[in-house]
Amino acid sequence: MNIGLCGLCLFVMGGSAWATAAVESKNVEQWGREEISLKSTRAYDNPFSQVNLQARFTLNTRSVVVSGFYDGAQTWRIRFMPDQQGVWQFTTISNDPELNDQSGSVTVGPPSQGNRGPVRVAKTFHFSYADGTPYFLMGTTLYNWLNRDVALQNETLETLSKSPFTKVRFGLFPKWYEFNRVEPTMYPYVQTSPLKFDLDRFDPDFFRHVEQRLADLDRLGIQADIILFHPYDHLGFSTMDAQHDDAYIRYVAARLSSFRNVWWTMANEYDLFDPDMIPGQKVKDWDRMFQVLENSDPYSHLRGIHNIATWYDHSKPWITHVIIQDGGGHPARRLADARTQYQKPTVVDEYGYEGNNGQGWGNLSGKEEVDRHWEITMAGGYASHGETYVHPGGVLWWAAGGDLVGEAPARLGFLRSIMSSAPFQEISPAPDNADGGAALALKGQYYLLRVESAYSRSLQATEIELEGNGPYQVELIDPWLMKTYKLGYVRGGRQAFQTMMTPSLFRFTKATGIAEGLIAEHVQSLLAKWIGDPTIAEAPKWVPIEVMSEHYSLQFTVGELLADPRTEVLLTQYFPNIPHKGIARALTLEQISGYLGVGVDAEKVKEFGEALAKVPVKSK
Repeated sequence: MNIGLCGLCLFVMGGSAWATAAVESKNVEQWGREEISLKSTRAYDNPFSQVNLQARFTLNTRSVVVSGFYDGAQTWRIRFMPDQQGVWQFTTISNDPELNDQSGSVTVGPPSQGNRGPVRVAKTFHFSYADGTPYFLMGTTLYNWLNRDVALQNETLETLSKSPFTKVRFGLFPKWYEFNRVEPTMYPYVQTSPLKFDLDRFDPDFFRHVEQRLADLDRLGIQADIILFHPYDHLGFSTMDAQHDDAYIRYVAARLSSFRNVWWTMANEYDLFDPDMIPGQKVKDWDRMFQVLENSDPYSHLRGIHNIATWYDHSKPWITHVIIQDGGGHPARRLADARTQYQKPTVVDEYGYEGNNGQGWGNLSGKEEVDRHWEITMAGGYASHGETYVHPGGVLWWAAGGDLVGEAPARLGFLRSIMSSAPFQEISPAPDNADGGAALALKGQYYLLRVESAYSRSLQATEIELEGNGPYQVELIDPWLMKTYKLGYVRGGRQAFQTMMTPSLFRFTKATGIAEGLIAEHVQSLLAKWIGDPTIAEAPKWVPIEVMSEHYSLQFTVGELLADPRTEVLLTQYFPNIPHKGIARALTLEQISGYLGVGVDAEKVKEFGEALAKVPVKSK
């Protein structure tokens, strides 16, 4: 099945003798979803916690154990996402005799059109669908959209259907924060009185609504990145004890992991779960919680965790991809280090939002949003957008959804088209091949070069080393006006040139069968011809490319500087009064004054920057 929930049902009416014989289902597709529904007449004080239910599905020598869940009205369900075609046999296991030892089979056929299976890690730093189709991550943020009214949710889905986004990140618990002060009509737990909850009883109606929205996103071809925990809470969900945290993880995984488009983000800004960051909070055992999640999800959906200031140890085996927040204005600066250190896909899920909400993180122009996204892309990472334009009723896309009005989405769609038309899983950051710009390269075949600096004869030229003798087709790309200009063909080897369009992209693609007379010696001559100015046709002098190792700078946050003993000493020496706790850890010295009103001496900042530049960044 595609998104239908009940292709095969077993109803136990009053004891095992009443169990309806299992019938073979013929309409389940690979990576679809099959549901087994079972009933029991036995009374329980709390059926959520007192009944254990699993089913073992077997195909030849392969075996998958799937946990069931209580769905209200004396009904338990088991959902199965088969990853192989064939006839799967199953048997249930339960401490309730009426649910135990029920058996049957599920026949699984080919996937339907558009069903490519769940997304997996591919080629170390990238993602592909289970059928091998490359997946390009283009994220957006909708933290609280499931907790707003249905009409607004439908508008959001309509907007997404026309957007370039392939992943949406959102929470299950309602978020209580600026522009998020609307109480939802449903919560994950049963209310015992207004805004008071029984944390031992989940609300099936809430989760049915979530399931519908997951199916809606899947229909649009969008991955659902579910944030399980967050600290922006006024109802007690963020301070649950370990027993309730684990029960919540198990229940959510049992209900939702059969949706092929699910990703798990364990927490949003996990490091705020600390009384040093938010008074009244408490640190959670994230390692244990990840292991509970890993053991509860039989399909091994992608798993990560999002920070505000301090990175989690992404080398741990239950982490599939690195998630980074970096609102310091230079979100790509840590990606080389992260790729080297963790050897996993790296996603900057928060780098600041296009909008006008008055906050530094939500007050970016469309150009700043697009520039940051391109910086991350050129550093070999993926990223998630957000929009925070203020509308009546506090309907900001980043929180509530609705409509997109910013300038960035169309340009991010253009970015996605540029990258999707490239061999994006084969090209890698190539600092040894370029100077004056950032390059991605499949050497000898394809190069993408992004140039930020303005055209000036007094500036060092942009340089790129094209392997072999070529020829290469040269295209100039305007990422803001979303235009591509074919400049012609050029020989391989060393190329130095000065462009008069910034930011801009140059795409070099190996060409064959090109007449000798159509091949230029220099990119500069192609630019001169294109702009109609023969006086700039001479190529600048080539300077050997020098790859610089990464050193600390004023672009690093207080938390990052405190994490290295070498830079911690310097920070304390130059700025002994800078706070070491709270939101200051997520800020750079350049941002401290604006966010916290803490004055910093400009001359000392300059001296501190010079001292930092002498300290190399070391991968762990």
